[in-house]
Amino acid sequence: MRRTLAVNALAVGLLLAGCSEESEPINGEWVADGPQPPGFADFADRAMIRVDKDGEATLGTSPMRLCGDAKATAKDESDGAEYRIAFSSTCVTVNVPVSLDVVVDGDTLEATPTGLQGGKPFRFRRADH
Repeated sequence: MRRTLAVNALAVGLLLAGCSEESEPINGEWVADGPQPPGFADFADRAMIRVDKDGEATLGTSPMRLCGDAKATAKDESDGAEYRIAFSSTCVTVNVPVSLDVVVDGDTLEATPTGLQGGKPFRFRRADH
């Protein structure tokens, strides 16, 4: 009887573990990966992006030139690797893009200012792995 209960408990535990909610691919901390395109003083070679589990994003150059209160949202539900990071208003004290179109591919992230056609993307790598 105990063995049957233990086996059932183990099966339920494994089932629940398999159904646990995974985090979004964009969540975490990202650091600039190599030289970055010109145009934003605080979004250059030492730039970072941090996105928490609620989609709140912080951009800039750590530790002193950061701007928070941006929101990361999935652009299309069918492809969980494309996002938009946007501030509700321009960050006055830090020179970062107001809105970015972002593509995540594993531990790399490319971010292009929204509406910029043909420009070079900002490149980031995951810092928390």
